[in-house]
Amino acid sequence: MEEYRVLRIDEEDYGCEELPEGRQPACEVLLESPSGQKKTCALPDPLLRQRQIAEGDRVFLGPDGTPVKAEPSIRTAALIGLGALGILFGRKMPGVQVIADPARAARYAAEPVLCNGEGCRFSYVSPEAGQPVDFLLVAVKTTALEGVLREIAPFVGPDTVILSVLNGITSEERIEAVYPGHTLWSVAIGMDATRTGRSLRFQSAGKIQFGERDGRMTPRVKALARYLTACGIENEPCADILYKQWHKLMVNVGLNQAAAFDLPYGGLAVPGPARDKMLEAMQEVIRLANLEGVPLPPDNDVTWLEAAMPAFAPDGMPSMRQDVLARRPTEVEEFAGTVRRLAQKHGMPTPANDFFYERIRAIEAGY
Repeated sequence: MEEYRVLRIDEEDYGCEELPEGRQPACEVLLESPSGQKKTCALPDPLLRQRQIAEGDRVFLGPDGTPVKAEPSIRTAALIGLGALGILFGRKMPGVQVIADPARAARYAAEPVLCNGEGCRFSYVSPEAGQPVDFLLVAVKTTALEGVLREIAPFVGPDTVILSVLNGITSEERIEAVYPGHTLWSVAIGMDATRTGRSLRFQSAGKIQFGERDGRMTPRVKALARYLTACGIENEPCADILYKQWHKLMVNVGLNQAAAFDLPYGGLAVPGPARDKMLEAMQEVIRLANLEGVPLPPDNDVTWLEAAMPAFAPDGMPSMRQDVLARRPTEVEEFAGTVRRLAQKHGMPTPANDFFYERIRAIEAGY
């Protein structure tokens, strides 16, 4: 059966005459095929309501000529950002297009991507040559998001699902403001990937948690779960994604910002000043989350640290330390900066995050 998109639904006009006795109210439905061909069907209004068919939906025409609503599915995908997470997840997505301008694509092609020593092949497409896809993964640094919002425009169609694996709790709102109705809220957790140039090494591949902001388990959430599972990417559709995001912010505020102490995971796993300051900063996130209506438990920091650290390679390092060593801009504004801004409206002091913010800004100034 060929798939169509419902372009328009118009109620039938009976002029001055009433609806003939025994006849159901009908609508004229304008359909468009993937090839652009259009056709019009006269269909009973009660049938359209019963099958919950609205303008913009995808439908199949059954043997009797009536439309059946198509379940959302993901068949085409693109990603932007070929850093640690872009490589980690993109290598598992068959046929994924990596969005890159010609100069960047040439640099990528000149230095092949390695993941745990194995080569990863990607197809590159420039923004100018982009076509709408079913799924778009945004995996850049938060510092690059503003420019990315313009570059992804050709890849966003009526049904495109956008997922951001950026750190922090602000990227989804920024994407949704430009592309309303396309964004799912998400967080990537549990990975210990370390990137050096175009080479990525990891011990734990992690997973993507995602969901609607309001917690509904919608058809597009289920479609994305099916797609990621088919790709071999561990995933978890969530009804409490805001809780998950704040938990990850707590982790990043502590673990990532400990880059100020220039230590790998192994150095942060043992008692000492770095670990103490890391836990202080995480406690500030817990208190702030509670003030924002997100119920992170008071021992969330210690519980996570004890469970997660054993899975990380001792010589691995959080992404912010990788940024510092490579003299790249860090995401301190997304971590301590966000905490400090939100805490101000509650009158809550943030001495640990103040320390990290000032220390990391000083490191960046010395590049």
